[in-house]
Amino acid sequence: MDDVALTHRICELLGRVPGWSWEPADDAPDYLEDVVGIRYGETQPTPHRTIGVRVYWTDDDALNVRRVQLRFRGRPNDPAGADSLAGVAFVVLHGLSRVGGISDIRRVSSGPLGSDTKDRRERSDNYQIILDNPEALHE
Repeated sequence: MDDVALTHRICELLGRVPGWSWEPADDAPDYLEDVVGIRYGETQPTPHRTIGVRVYWTDDDALNVRRVQLRFRGRPNDPAGADSLAGVAFVVLHGLSRVGGISDIRRVSSGPLGSDTKDRRERSDNYQIILDNPEALHE
């Protein structure tokens, strides 16, 4: 599974949460404010509540291991907004096993990123993913 396919897979998993939405098409309409918009890569200005998903680390000696960063942003003036989104994502992802080519997912770190210019709190969580991908293994 390459980085693009893995990013799409994580977005799809998060998009199953009620009230969260993943639209993979480049020409997908802007998300409505009542949903949590999931984006490939960077977050966009709208909606307020959003999650950006990006593969950021691979190990060339263990091609089945990757790290993925999730960047969360909450509503304006909501100090717990990003943390609440991260909590839901943790329940969905952490410990997930044998799903869609993924053997295991574990959160390895998280941290606050402060607020943007609209006082929307942001946070980053990093997950290690082990792929169920025997053809990626080499000796």
